[in-house]
Amino acid sequence: MANSRKSPRRSSAASPDEVNSAAASKPAEAAVIDLPESSAQPVNVLTLGASLSIREVAECAVQLKGLLAAGPLDIDAGKLETIDTAGIQLLLAAAAAAQRRGFKLKLRGAQGLKTGAARSLGLSDHLGELAEILP
Repeated sequence: MANSRKSPRRSSAASPDEVNSAAASKPAEAAVIDLPESSAQPVNVLTLGASLSIREVAECAVQLKGLLAAGPLDIDAGKLETIDTAGIQLLLAAAAAAQRRGFKLKLRGAQGLKTGAARSLGLSDHLGELAEILP
């Protein structure tokens, strides 16, 4: 006779503590910088946190979408310590979106991307074509 008892399954839903912890760690901060009168419009700046991984890309993507719609964008990656494939993909998508809108995305403090994560994925040349990588 077969055992009809089913084993309990664990839910993949996050606990309230995990949700609160995730909400407390913001992946990026946005700011608007007014440039001198010789510039056509102010530049938005998105400052990345220490990590841009699959855990942070969803929230960062929402911020990027709004900032890119508003005009030229600089991304300050000076605090970025870790990035995964999802993070590189998000930066490439943002750079492509900026190009479609008629401007070039500027990645400040992101030289390590070309020699690190993007290079190991074979994407450093592509990233360099789509975005301006600055010290």
